[in-house]
Amino acid sequence: MTHPFWSRLRRYWIAGLFILAPTALTAWVVWSLFTFFDNILGHELRARGISVFGLGFVLLNVLLLLLGSLAANLLGRRLFSLWDRVMHRVPLINKIYATLRQIAELLLGPGRSGGFGKVAIVEFPTPGSWGLGFVTSAVSGEAGEKTGCRLRSVFVPSAVNPTTGFLLLIPEEKIVYLDMTGEQAMKMIVSAGALVPPGGAPPLAR
Repeated sequence: MTHPFWSRLRRYWIAGLFILAPTALTAWVVWSLFTFFDNILGHELRARGISVFGLGFVLLNVLLLLLGSLAANLLGRRLFSLWDRVMHRVPLINKIYATLRQIAELLLGPGRSGGFGKVAIVEFPTPGSWGLGFVTSAVSGEAGEKTGCRLRSVFVPSAVNPTTGFLLLIPEEKIVYLDMTGEQAMKMIVSAGALVPPGGAPPLAR
């Protein structure tokens, strides 16, 4: 039988972990993102003897604002359009650039709400079991032409680590759309199903 002192100590330790863990992990994620973006320009600054904490992060954001303001006017749009055409014509580089450009438009462009915003479940990996994912594209493409089906691209993230997962091409009629938001779905995935959002209205027909 466990001594009451050790039981109480264990209970205090777990309570302290529940308080500290979310804060510590949040601080770690924020710090990792900050240092990553700071090092984009900060590495070059330090190589030239300029070592000011956070200066790389500040200059990167200033650069982004300048590029954004330049792209908003007519001359800037023409310059970036010219640059875009050049990048699409450089062998090898054009493949990488075009792919990254499409991903950026999906995640950050005006139509991003139509991409990862649609949460759905599909039978995966076996019939009778369901995988939670995001409908990333409604374009069937060559796969749809060859199969004769209206296919949708569905990304099913891995639990806990949503940066990896599976890309599935699923017939439209086999996709069950959910009412939960993308944020709710991501919380459920990261928590390995521990955080289940409350049920809403029946899935809407799409």
